Amino acid sequence: MSKALLIVPHFWDTVCVPLGVSSLKAYCEPHGHQIALFDYNMVGDIFSIQKEYFALGCKQFPGWKNWNMARNGTETLALHQLVYLFTREQPNYKELCAEIVNVNGAPKESFMAAFDVAQFDLLFERLYSRVEEILRGLLDRHQPDVVGCSLYNSTWPATLFILKLVKKLRPATRTVVGGPGPIMGIISKEEEIQSFYNAHDCIDYYVVGEGEAAFLEILDNSTLPPAIVRPASYVKKLGELPLPDYGDLDLRYYLSLSIASARGCPYECSFCAETIFWKGFRSTSKALFFEKVKSLAEKYNRRCLYICDSLSNHIISSLTDLTHREKLPFKYDCYLRADVSCTHEDRAKLWSLGGLHRARLGMESASQRILDEMVKKTDVATMEKSLAVLSGADIVTSTLWIVGYPGETEEEFSETLSFIKRNKNHIHQADPWLFQFHPDGLAGSDQLVGSGVASRFSPQLNKLFAITPYVIGKGLSLQERFDRLERFERARVEAGISNPYSFEEWNMADHRWQELGHKRPLTLVDHMASLSRSR
Repeated sequence: MSKALLIVPHFWDTVCVPLGVSSLKAYCEPHGHQIALFDYNMVGDIFSIQKEYFALGCKQFPGWKNWNMARNGTETLALHQLVYLFTREQPNYKELCAEIVNVNGAPKESFMAAFDVAQFDLLFERLYSRVEEILRGLLDRHQPDVVGCSLYNSTWPATLFILKLVKKLRPATRTVVGGPGPIMGIISKEEEIQSFYNAHDCIDYYVVGEGEAAFLEILDNSTLPPAIVRPASYVKKLGELPLPDYGDLDLRYYLSLSIASARGCPYECSFCAETIFWKGFRSTSKALFFEKVKSLAEKYNRRCLYICDSLSNHIISSLTDLTHREKLPFKYDCYLRADVSCTHEDRAKLWSLGGLHRARLGMESASQRILDEMVKKTDVATMEKSLAVLSGADIVTSTLWIVGYPGETEEEFSETLSFIKRNKNHIHQADPWLFQFHPDGLAGSDQLVGSGVASRFSPQLNKLFAITPYVIGKGLSLQERFDRLERFERARVEAGISNPYSFEEWNMADHRWQELGHKRPLTLVDHMASLSRSR
Protein backbone atom coordinates (compact mmCIF):
# COMPACT_ATOMS: atom_id res chain seq x y z
CA MET A 1 0.00 0.00 0.00
CA SER A 2 1.16 3.52 -0.81
CA LYS A 3 0.12 6.67 1.00
CA ALA A 4 -0.33 9.62 -1.34
CA LEU A 5 -1.08 13.31 -0.92
CA LEU A 6 -2.67 15.01 -3.94
CA ILE A 7 -2.54 18.80 -3.94
CA VAL A 8 -4.31 21.43 -6.00
CA PRO A 9 -1.92 24.40 -5.74
CA HIS A 10 -2.88 28.07 -5.92
CA PHE A 11 -4.34 29.68 -8.03
CA TRP A 12 -7.27 27.77 -9.52
CA ASP A 13 -11.01 28.32 -9.94
CA THR A 14 -13.21 27.57 -6.94
CA VAL A 15 -16.47 27.20 -8.86
CA CYS A 16 -16.65 23.46 -8.15
CA VAL A 17 -14.81 20.77 -6.20
CA PRO A 18 -11.56 19.79 -8.01
CA LEU A 19 -12.49 16.85 -10.22
CA GLY A 20 -9.07 15.56 -11.28
CA VAL A 21 -7.65 14.71 -7.86
CA SER A 22 -11.06 13.47 -6.69
CA SER A 23 -11.23 11.07 -9.63
CA LEU A 24 -7.72 9.75 -8.95
CA LYS A 25 -8.58 9.12 -5.31
CA ALA A 26 -11.77 7.27 -6.26
CA TYR A 27 -9.96 5.14 -8.83
CA CYS A 28 -6.88 4.18 -6.81
CA GLU A 29 -8.13 3.66 -3.25
CA PRO A 30 -10.08 0.46 -4.07
CA HIS A 31 -6.69 -0.99 -5.07
CA GLY A 32 -5.45 -0.69 -1.50
CA HIS A 33 -3.86 2.76 -1.49
CA GLN A 34 -4.56 5.65 0.87
CA ILE A 35 -4.96 9.08 -0.71
CA ALA A 36 -5.41 12.45 1.00
CA LEU A 37 -6.53 15.57 -0.88
CA PHE A 38 -5.74 19.22 -0.24
CA ASP A 39 -6.74 22.37 -2.13
CA TYR A 40 -4.70 25.52 -1.42
CA ASN A 41 -7.43 27.60 -3.05
CA MET A 42 -9.64 26.98 -0.03
CA VAL A 43 -7.20 28.80 2.25
CA GLY A 44 -8.59 32.32 2.46
CA ASP A 45 -5.37 34.22 3.12
CA ILE A 46 -3.72 32.43 0.18
CA PHE A 47 -6.49 32.73 -2.41
CA SER A 48 -7.06 36.40 -1.54
CA ILE A 49 -3.52 37.25 -2.65
CA GLN A 50 -4.63 36.77 -6.25
CA LYS A 51 -7.07 39.65 -5.81
CA GLU A 52 -4.42 41.71 -4.02
CA TYR A 53 -2.00 41.13 -6.90
CA PHE A 54 -4.41 42.46 -9.51
CA ALA A 55 -5.37 45.40 -7.28
CA LEU A 56 -1.69 46.31 -6.92
CA GLY A 57 -1.22 45.95 -10.68
CA CYS A 58 -4.14 48.30 -11.31
CA LYS A 59 -2.65 50.82 -8.90
CA GLN A 60 0.76 50.82 -10.59
CA PHE A 61 -0.51 50.38 -14.15
CA PRO A 62 -3.99 51.94 -14.59
CA GLY A 63 -4.47 50.19 -17.93
CA TRP A 64 -4.97 46.90 -16.07
CA LYS A 65 -8.40 48.17 -14.99
CA ASN A 66 -9.53 48.03 -18.62
CA TRP A 67 -8.22 44.60 -19.66
CA ASN A 68 -10.20 42.05 -17.63
CA MET A 69 -6.99 41.01 -15.87
CA ALA A 70 -8.84 38.64 -13.54
CA ARG A 71 -9.00 36.39 -16.61
CA ASN A 72 -6.27 37.66 -18.92
CA GLY A 73 -3.74 38.20 -16.15
CA THR A 74 -3.63 34.73 -14.61
CA GLU A 75 -0.66 33.74 -16.76
CA THR A 76 1.07 37.04 -15.93
CA LEU A 77 0.63 36.27 -12.25
CA ALA A 78 2.03 32.76 -12.73
CA LEU A 79 5.08 33.87 -14.72
CA HIS A 80 5.75 36.72 -12.29
CA GLN A 81 5.83 34.19 -9.45
CA LEU A 82 8.32 32.04 -11.36
CA VAL A 83 10.66 34.98 -11.84
CA TYR A 84 10.30 35.85 -8.16
CA LEU A 85 11.00 32.30 -7.00
CA PHE A 86 14.02 31.60 -9.19
CA THR A 87 15.75 34.86 -10.22
CA ARG A 88 15.50 37.20 -7.22
CA GLU A 89 19.24 37.25 -6.73
CA GLN A 90 20.05 38.15 -10.33
CA PRO A 91 21.12 41.74 -11.05
CA ASN A 92 18.50 42.19 -13.78
CA TYR A 93 15.65 40.81 -11.64
CA LYS A 94 13.47 43.92 -12.01
CA GLU A 95 13.93 43.91 -15.78
CA LEU A 96 12.91 40.24 -15.97
CA CYS A 97 9.80 40.94 -13.90
CA ALA A 98 9.01 43.93 -16.11
CA GLU A 99 9.21 41.77 -19.22
CA ILE A 100 6.35 39.72 -17.76
CA VAL A 101 4.29 42.48 -16.18
CA ASN A 102 4.47 44.95 -19.08
CA VAL A 103 1.68 43.03 -20.75
CA ASN A 104 0.85 45.54 -23.49
CA GLY A 105 4.41 46.47 -24.42
CA ALA A 106 4.34 50.01 -23.01
CA PRO A 107 7.46 52.18 -23.54
CA LYS A 108 10.18 50.77 -21.28
CA GLU A 109 11.28 54.03 -19.64
CA SER A 110 7.82 55.10 -18.49
CA PHE A 111 6.90 51.57 -17.46
CA MET A 112 10.00 51.07 -15.32
CA ALA A 113 9.38 54.41 -13.61
CA ALA A 114 5.93 53.23 -12.52
CA PHE A 115 6.98 49.67 -11.62
CA ASP A 116 7.65 49.14 -7.91
CA VAL A 117 8.78 45.52 -7.89
CA ALA A 118 9.31 45.50 -4.11
CA GLN A 119 5.57 45.77 -3.45
CA PHE A 120 4.92 42.63 -5.49
CA ASP A 121 7.80 40.86 -3.74
CA LEU A 122 6.16 41.51 -0.38
CA LEU A 123 2.97 39.87 -1.62
CA PHE A 124 4.85 36.81 -2.86
CA GLU A 125 6.93 36.57 0.31
CA ARG A 126 3.75 36.42 2.36
CA LEU A 127 2.18 33.97 -0.06
CA TYR A 128 5.00 31.44 -0.11
CA SER A 129 5.67 31.69 3.60
CA ARG A 130 2.08 30.59 4.16
CA VAL A 131 2.25 27.88 1.49
CA GLU A 132 5.36 26.43 3.15
CA GLU A 133 3.81 26.55 6.60
CA ILE A 134 0.79 24.58 5.41
CA LEU A 135 2.85 22.08 3.43
CA ARG A 136 5.03 21.25 6.41
CA GLY A 137 1.90 20.50 8.42
CA LEU A 138 0.44 18.34 5.63
CA LEU A 139 3.62 16.28 5.35
CA ASP A 140 3.82 15.77 9.11
CA ARG A 141 0.18 14.76 9.31
CA HIS A 142 -0.03 12.43 6.31
CA GLN A 143 3.55 11.10 6.01
CA PRO A 144 3.01 10.42 2.28
CA ASP A 145 5.10 8.10 0.12
CA VAL A 146 3.92 10.02 -2.96
CA VAL A 147 3.01 13.70 -3.41
CA GLY A 148 1.24 14.81 -6.58
CA CYS A 149 0.31 18.28 -7.85
CA SER A 150 -2.06 19.50 -10.53
CA LEU A 151 -0.03 21.28 -13.21
CA TYR A 152 -1.95 24.04 -14.95
CA ASN A 153 -0.96 27.36 -16.46
CA SER A 154 -1.94 29.20 -13.29
CA THR A 155 -0.62 26.63 -10.76
CA TRP A 156 2.77 26.16 -12.44
CA PRO A 157 4.96 28.16 -9.99
CA ALA A 158 3.20 26.80 -6.91
CA THR A 159 3.61 23.22 -8.15
CA LEU A 160 7.37 23.67 -8.55
CA PHE A 161 7.72 25.37 -5.16
CA ILE A 162 5.73 22.65 -3.40
CA LEU A 163 7.57 19.74 -5.00
CA LYS A 164 10.99 21.31 -4.45
CA LEU A 165 10.13 21.70 -0.78
CA VAL A 166 8.85 18.12 -0.61
CA LYS A 167 12.17 16.87 -1.95
CA LYS A 168 14.06 19.03 0.54
CA LEU A 169 12.03 17.89 3.55
CA ARG A 170 11.42 14.27 2.51
CA PRO A 171 13.99 13.25 -0.14
CA ALA A 172 12.63 9.70 -0.39
CA THR A 173 9.10 10.87 -1.21
CA ARG A 174 8.22 10.37 -4.86
CA THR A 175 6.62 13.28 -6.70
CA VAL A 176 4.12 13.41 -9.56
CA VAL A 177 2.59 16.09 -11.77
CA GLY A 178 -0.35 15.76 -14.13
CA GLY A 179 -2.74 17.94 -16.07
CA PRO A 180 -2.67 20.06 -19.23
CA GLY A 181 0.76 21.49 -18.37
CA PRO A 182 2.27 24.94 -17.88
CA ILE A 183 1.35 26.37 -21.29
CA MET A 184 -1.45 25.47 -23.67
CA GLY A 185 -0.20 22.68 -25.89
CA ILE A 186 2.87 21.37 -24.07
CA ILE A 187 1.47 17.83 -23.87
CA SER A 188 1.28 17.70 -27.67
CA LYS A 189 4.99 18.19 -28.24
CA GLU A 190 7.38 15.51 -27.02
CA GLU A 191 10.47 17.72 -26.93
CA GLU A 192 8.70 20.33 -24.80
CA ILE A 193 7.60 17.75 -22.26
CA GLN A 194 11.11 16.32 -22.14
CA SER A 195 12.72 19.75 -21.79
CA PHE A 196 10.40 20.71 -18.95
CA TYR A 197 10.88 17.37 -17.20
CA ASN A 198 14.70 17.48 -17.54
CA ALA A 199 14.81 20.99 -16.07
CA HIS A 200 13.03 20.05 -12.83
CA ASP A 201 14.61 17.33 -10.76
CA CYS A 202 11.89 17.82 -8.15
CA ILE A 203 9.50 15.96 -10.49
CA ASP A 204 9.87 12.18 -10.54
CA TYR A 205 6.89 11.41 -12.78
CA TYR A 206 5.22 13.60 -15.36
CA VAL A 207 1.89 11.97 -16.25
CA VAL A 208 0.82 12.95 -19.76
CA GLY A 209 -2.89 12.77 -20.55
CA GLU A 210 -5.45 10.69 -18.70
CA GLY A 211 -4.19 9.95 -15.22
CA GLU A 212 -6.00 7.02 -13.57
CA ALA A 213 -4.05 4.05 -14.92
CA ALA A 214 -0.71 5.90 -14.88
CA PHE A 215 -1.11 7.07 -11.28
CA LEU A 216 -2.14 3.60 -10.15
CA GLU A 217 0.99 2.19 -11.77
CA ILE A 218 3.11 4.68 -9.81
CA LEU A 219 1.41 3.77 -6.53
CA ASP A 220 1.59 0.03 -7.20
CA ASN A 221 5.30 0.05 -8.04
CA SER A 222 7.51 1.76 -5.46
CA THR A 223 10.62 0.97 -7.55
CA LEU A 224 9.27 2.45 -10.78
CA PRO A 225 12.10 4.57 -12.25
CA PRO A 226 11.44 8.30 -12.60
CA ALA A 227 10.06 9.02 -16.07
CA ILE A 228 7.51 10.71 -18.25
CA VAL A 229 4.54 8.38 -17.89
CA ARG A 230 1.92 7.90 -20.57
CA PRO A 231 -1.08 5.67 -19.89
CA ALA A 232 -0.89 2.29 -21.60
CA SER A 233 -4.55 2.74 -22.47
CA TYR A 234 -7.36 5.22 -22.00
CA VAL A 235 -10.55 4.51 -20.11
CA LYS A 236 -12.94 3.52 -22.87
CA LYS A 237 -16.11 3.03 -20.82
CA LEU A 238 -16.35 6.14 -18.66
CA GLY A 239 -19.45 4.76 -16.99
CA GLU A 240 -17.30 2.14 -15.28
CA LEU A 241 -15.32 4.79 -13.42
CA PRO A 242 -16.31 5.30 -9.76
CA LEU A 243 -17.94 8.46 -8.49
CA PRO A 244 -15.51 11.26 -7.62
CA ASP A 245 -14.32 10.96 -4.02
CA TYR A 246 -13.85 14.40 -2.47
CA GLY A 247 -12.24 12.99 0.66
CA ASP A 248 -11.76 15.56 3.39
CA LEU A 249 -12.14 18.60 1.13
CA ASP A 250 -14.44 21.07 2.86
CA LEU A 251 -17.41 21.28 0.50
CA ARG A 252 -18.80 24.36 2.24
CA TYR A 253 -16.38 26.50 0.28
CA TYR A 254 -17.31 25.30 -3.21
CA LEU A 255 -20.33 26.50 -5.15
CA SER A 256 -21.04 23.15 -6.79
CA LEU A 257 -20.17 19.48 -6.86
CA SER A 258 -18.20 18.40 -9.93
CA ILE A 259 -18.91 15.52 -12.27
CA ALA A 260 -18.31 14.79 -15.96
CA SER A 261 -20.26 12.75 -18.48
CA ALA A 262 -17.54 12.87 -21.13
CA ARG A 263 -13.87 13.43 -21.88
CA GLY A 264 -12.77 15.39 -24.89
CA CYS A 265 -15.11 17.20 -27.24
CA PRO A 266 -17.17 16.16 -30.27
CA TYR A 267 -16.01 19.33 -32.05
CA GLU A 268 -12.58 20.60 -33.04
CA CYS A 269 -12.59 24.37 -32.76
CA SER A 270 -9.31 25.70 -34.06
CA PHE A 271 -8.32 27.51 -30.83
CA CYS A 272 -8.99 24.57 -28.48
CA ALA A 273 -6.73 21.84 -27.06
CA GLU A 274 -9.42 19.53 -25.65
CA THR A 275 -9.48 16.87 -28.35
CA ILE A 276 -5.68 16.69 -28.36
CA PHE A 277 -5.36 16.30 -24.59
CA TRP A 278 -8.15 13.73 -24.30
CA LYS A 279 -7.43 11.89 -27.56
CA GLY A 280 -10.85 12.44 -29.08
CA PHE A 281 -14.27 12.22 -27.45
CA ARG A 282 -15.84 9.59 -25.18
CA SER A 283 -19.08 9.82 -23.22
CA THR A 284 -21.10 7.97 -20.60
CA SER A 285 -24.54 6.60 -21.46
CA LYS A 286 -27.24 9.14 -20.62
CA ALA A 287 -29.17 6.93 -18.20
CA LEU A 288 -26.05 5.83 -16.35
CA PHE A 289 -24.81 9.40 -16.04
CA PHE A 290 -28.09 10.46 -14.46
CA GLU A 291 -27.78 7.66 -11.91
CA LYS A 292 -24.27 8.89 -11.10
CA VAL A 293 -25.54 12.44 -10.65
CA LYS A 294 -28.18 11.22 -8.22
CA SER A 295 -25.69 9.13 -6.28
CA LEU A 296 -23.20 11.99 -6.01
CA ALA A 297 -25.83 14.48 -4.88
CA GLU A 298 -27.15 12.05 -2.26
CA LYS A 299 -23.68 11.15 -1.03
CA TYR A 300 -22.71 14.76 -0.37
CA ASN A 301 -26.17 16.15 0.37
CA ARG A 302 -25.92 18.94 -2.21
CA ARG A 303 -28.13 19.92 -5.12
CA CYS A 304 -25.92 22.20 -7.26
CA LEU A 305 -23.72 20.41 -9.80
CA TYR A 306 -21.17 21.67 -12.30
CA ILE A 307 -20.96 19.46 -15.39
CA CYS A 308 -17.26 19.51 -16.27
CA ASP A 309 -17.69 18.42 -19.90
CA SER A 310 -16.12 20.56 -22.60
CA LEU A 311 -19.65 20.90 -23.97
CA SER A 312 -22.87 19.40 -22.60
CA ASN A 313 -25.15 19.68 -25.66
CA HIS A 314 -25.05 15.90 -26.05
CA ILE A 315 -26.34 15.23 -22.52
CA ILE A 316 -28.35 18.21 -21.30
CA SER A 317 -31.78 17.24 -22.73
CA SER A 318 -31.65 13.76 -21.24
CA LEU A 319 -30.25 14.99 -17.93
CA THR A 320 -32.85 17.71 -17.39
CA ASP A 321 -35.71 15.52 -18.62
CA LEU A 322 -34.89 12.76 -16.13
CA THR A 323 -34.38 15.32 -13.36
CA HIS A 324 -37.79 16.88 -14.04
CA ARG A 325 -39.56 13.52 -14.26
CA GLU A 326 -38.26 12.47 -10.86
CA LYS A 327 -39.01 15.92 -9.39
CA LEU A 328 -35.46 16.28 -8.11
CA PRO A 329 -34.20 19.73 -7.00
CA PHE A 330 -30.87 19.58 -8.84
CA LYS A 331 -29.43 22.71 -10.43
CA TYR A 332 -26.94 22.43 -13.28
CA ASP A 333 -24.19 24.71 -14.56
CA CYS A 334 -22.49 23.69 -17.82
CA TYR A 335 -20.91 24.73 -21.11
CA LEU A 336 -23.12 24.72 -24.19
CA ARG A 337 -22.47 25.47 -27.85
CA ALA A 338 -24.81 28.21 -29.09
CA ASP A 339 -26.05 26.16 -32.02
CA VAL A 340 -29.48 25.16 -33.29
CA SER A 341 -30.06 22.93 -30.26
CA CYS A 342 -30.35 26.08 -28.12
CA THR A 343 -32.89 27.84 -30.34
CA HIS A 344 -36.06 25.87 -29.54
CA GLU A 345 -38.18 27.62 -26.93
CA ASP A 346 -39.99 24.49 -25.75
CA ARG A 347 -36.71 22.64 -25.33
CA ALA A 348 -35.10 25.50 -23.40
CA LYS A 349 -38.11 25.64 -21.06
CA LEU A 350 -37.73 21.91 -20.41
CA TRP A 351 -34.03 22.43 -19.71
CA SER A 352 -34.92 25.13 -17.21
CA LEU A 353 -37.64 23.03 -15.56
CA GLY A 354 -35.13 20.19 -15.29
CA GLY A 355 -32.59 22.29 -13.44
CA LEU A 356 -30.36 24.05 -15.99
CA HIS A 357 -29.75 27.41 -14.35
CA ARG A 358 -26.58 28.60 -16.13
CA ALA A 359 -25.31 28.08 -19.66
CA ARG A 360 -21.70 29.05 -20.34
CA LEU A 361 -21.59 29.85 -24.04
CA GLY A 362 -18.37 30.07 -26.00
CA MET A 363 -19.44 32.72 -28.51
CA GLU A 364 -15.85 33.76 -29.46
CA SER A 365 -16.80 36.18 -32.28
CA ALA A 366 -19.79 37.67 -34.11
CA SER A 367 -18.02 37.70 -37.45
CA GLN A 368 -19.25 34.82 -39.60
CA ARG A 369 -15.92 34.56 -41.40
CA ILE A 370 -14.06 34.26 -38.10
CA LEU A 371 -16.58 31.72 -36.79
CA ASP A 372 -15.97 29.65 -39.92
CA GLU A 373 -12.19 30.00 -39.50
CA MET A 374 -12.58 28.75 -35.94
CA VAL A 375 -14.70 25.79 -37.15
CA LYS A 376 -17.44 26.80 -34.72
CA LYS A 377 -20.17 25.19 -36.87
CA THR A 378 -22.76 27.80 -36.00
CA ASP A 379 -23.79 31.21 -37.32
CA VAL A 380 -24.43 34.67 -35.95
CA ALA A 381 -28.22 34.49 -36.29
CA THR A 382 -28.30 31.18 -34.40
CA MET A 383 -26.13 32.65 -31.65
CA GLU A 384 -28.51 35.59 -31.27
CA LYS A 385 -31.55 33.36 -31.14
CA SER A 386 -29.84 31.06 -28.62
CA LEU A 387 -29.31 33.98 -26.25
CA ALA A 388 -32.91 35.14 -26.58
CA VAL A 389 -34.34 31.65 -26.11
CA LEU A 390 -32.13 30.64 -23.18
CA SER A 391 -32.58 33.90 -21.30
CA GLY A 392 -36.30 33.76 -22.06
CA ALA A 393 -36.37 30.42 -20.25
CA ASP A 394 -34.67 32.07 -17.23
CA ILE A 395 -31.34 30.36 -17.92
CA VAL A 396 -28.42 32.61 -17.04
CA THR A 397 -26.21 33.24 -20.08
CA SER A 398 -22.50 33.56 -19.37
CA THR A 399 -20.79 34.34 -22.67
CA LEU A 400 -17.10 34.00 -23.49
CA TRP A 401 -15.30 35.84 -26.29
CA ILE A 402 -11.90 35.70 -27.98
CA VAL A 403 -10.14 38.98 -28.73
CA GLY A 404 -7.32 39.15 -31.25
CA TYR A 405 -7.92 35.96 -33.24
CA PRO A 406 -5.40 35.76 -36.11
CA GLY A 407 -6.60 37.53 -39.22
CA GLU A 408 -9.51 39.28 -37.54
CA THR A 409 -10.00 42.66 -39.25
CA GLU A 410 -11.13 45.85 -37.61
CA GLU A 411 -14.53 45.53 -39.31
CA GLU A 412 -14.91 41.96 -38.02
CA PHE A 413 -14.02 42.99 -34.49
CA SER A 414 -16.61 45.78 -34.72
CA GLU A 415 -19.22 43.16 -35.62
CA THR A 416 -18.62 41.55 -32.23
CA LEU A 417 -19.06 44.86 -30.41
CA SER A 418 -22.28 45.54 -32.28
CA PHE A 419 -23.57 42.05 -31.47
CA ILE A 420 -23.01 42.62 -27.75
CA LYS A 421 -24.85 45.93 -27.81
CA ARG A 422 -27.77 44.43 -29.78
CA ASN A 423 -28.17 41.48 -27.46
CA LYS A 424 -27.34 43.11 -24.14
CA ASN A 425 -30.69 42.27 -22.55
CA HIS A 426 -30.09 38.56 -23.13
CA ILE A 427 -26.49 38.45 -21.85
CA HIS A 428 -25.82 38.08 -18.13
CA GLN A 429 -22.03 38.06 -18.43
CA ALA A 430 -19.53 38.83 -21.20
CA ASP A 431 -16.00 37.61 -20.52
CA PRO A 432 -13.26 38.53 -23.05
CA TRP A 433 -10.09 36.43 -23.40
CA LEU A 434 -7.00 37.28 -25.43
CA PHE A 435 -6.23 34.59 -27.99
CA GLN A 436 -3.46 32.20 -26.91
CA PHE A 437 -1.40 30.17 -29.38
CA HIS A 438 0.67 27.00 -29.52
CA PRO A 439 2.14 25.67 -32.79
CA ASP A 440 1.18 22.05 -32.04
CA GLY A 441 -1.30 21.94 -29.17
CA LEU A 442 -4.46 23.39 -30.73
CA ALA A 443 -6.93 21.62 -32.98
CA GLY A 444 -6.23 24.28 -35.61
CA SER A 445 -2.50 24.75 -35.06
CA ASP A 446 -1.68 23.61 -38.59
CA GLN A 447 -3.83 26.29 -40.19
CA LEU A 448 -2.75 28.99 -37.72
CA VAL A 449 0.98 28.36 -37.93
CA GLY A 450 0.96 29.70 -41.48
CA SER A 451 0.87 33.19 -40.00
CA GLY A 452 4.34 32.62 -38.53
CA VAL A 453 5.49 31.81 -35.00
CA ALA A 454 7.50 33.92 -32.58
CA SER A 455 8.67 33.59 -28.99
CA ARG A 456 6.84 35.84 -26.56
CA PHE A 457 9.81 36.34 -24.24
CA SER A 458 13.58 36.70 -24.18
CA PRO A 459 15.95 33.69 -24.29
CA GLN A 460 16.75 34.21 -20.58
CA LEU A 461 13.12 33.80 -19.60
CA ASN A 462 12.59 30.89 -21.97
CA LYS A 463 15.53 29.15 -20.33
CA LEU A 464 14.02 29.79 -16.90
CA PHE A 465 10.63 28.42 -18.02
CA ALA A 466 12.28 25.46 -19.79
CA ILE A 467 9.64 25.89 -22.50
CA THR A 468 8.78 28.64 -24.94
CA PRO A 469 5.48 30.55 -24.80
CA TYR A 470 4.53 31.57 -28.35
CA VAL A 471 2.66 34.21 -30.31
CA ILE A 472 1.51 34.34 -33.92
CA GLY A 473 4.39 36.04 -35.70
CA LYS A 474 2.24 38.06 -38.11
CA GLY A 475 -0.68 38.71 -35.79
CA LEU A 476 -1.76 41.92 -34.13
CA SER A 477 0.84 43.79 -32.11
CA LEU A 478 0.60 43.76 -28.33
CA GLN A 479 -0.68 47.31 -28.37
CA GLU A 480 -3.37 46.43 -30.92
CA ARG A 481 -4.46 43.35 -28.95
CA PHE A 482 -4.87 45.29 -25.72
CA ASP A 483 -6.52 48.20 -27.50
CA ARG A 484 -9.19 45.81 -28.77
CA LEU A 485 -9.54 44.25 -25.34
CA GLU A 486 -10.05 47.70 -23.83
CA ARG A 487 -12.64 48.58 -26.46
CA PHE A 488 -14.48 45.32 -25.81
CA GLU A 489 -14.62 46.12 -22.10
CA ARG A 490 -15.80 49.66 -22.79
CA ALA A 491 -18.58 48.36 -25.05
CA ARG A 492 -19.58 45.82 -22.41
CA VAL A 493 -19.80 48.46 -19.69
CA GLU A 494 -21.74 50.85 -21.93
CA ALA A 495 -24.21 48.04 -22.63
CA GLY A 496 -24.65 47.52 -18.89
CA ILE A 497 -23.42 43.90 -19.06
CA SER A 498 -21.47 42.57 -16.10
CA ASN A 499 -18.36 40.43 -15.95
CA PRO A 500 -18.32 39.46 -12.27
CA TYR A 501 -15.26 38.04 -10.49
CA SER A 502 -16.36 38.54 -6.89
CA PHE A 503 -19.50 37.82 -4.87
CA GLU A 504 -20.28 41.54 -4.70
CA GLU A 505 -20.05 41.79 -8.49
CA TRP A 506 -22.20 38.66 -8.89
CA ASN A 507 -24.89 40.24 -6.72
CA MET A 508 -24.85 43.36 -8.88
CA ALA A 509 -25.05 41.27 -12.06
CA ASP A 510 -27.95 39.26 -10.68
CA HIS A 511 -29.80 42.43 -9.67
CA ARG A 512 -29.51 43.75 -13.24
CA TRP A 513 -30.71 40.39 -14.58
CA GLN A 514 -33.85 40.61 -12.46
CA GLU A 515 -34.47 44.21 -13.50
CA LEU A 516 -34.49 42.97 -17.12
CA GLY A 517 -37.41 40.75 -16.19
CA HIS A 518 -35.57 37.47 -15.77
CA LYS A 519 -36.11 35.13 -12.85
CA ARG A 520 -33.77 35.59 -9.87
CA PRO A 521 -30.60 33.52 -10.47
CA LEU A 522 -29.24 31.16 -7.86
CA THR A 523 -27.48 32.98 -5.04
CA LEU A 524 -24.57 31.72 -2.96
CA VAL A 525 -27.08 30.67 -0.30
CA ASP A 526 -28.98 28.66 -2.91
CA HIS A 527 -25.77 26.92 -3.96
CA MET A 528 -25.06 25.90 -0.41
CA ALA A 529 -28.58 24.65 0.31
CA SER A 530 -28.60 20.96 1.13
CA LEU A 531 -30.77 18.37 -0.55
CA SER A 532 -32.63 17.71 2.66
CA ARG A 533 -33.67 21.36 3.02
CA SER A 534 -34.62 21.71 -0.64
CA ARG A 535 -37.01 18.75 -0.69
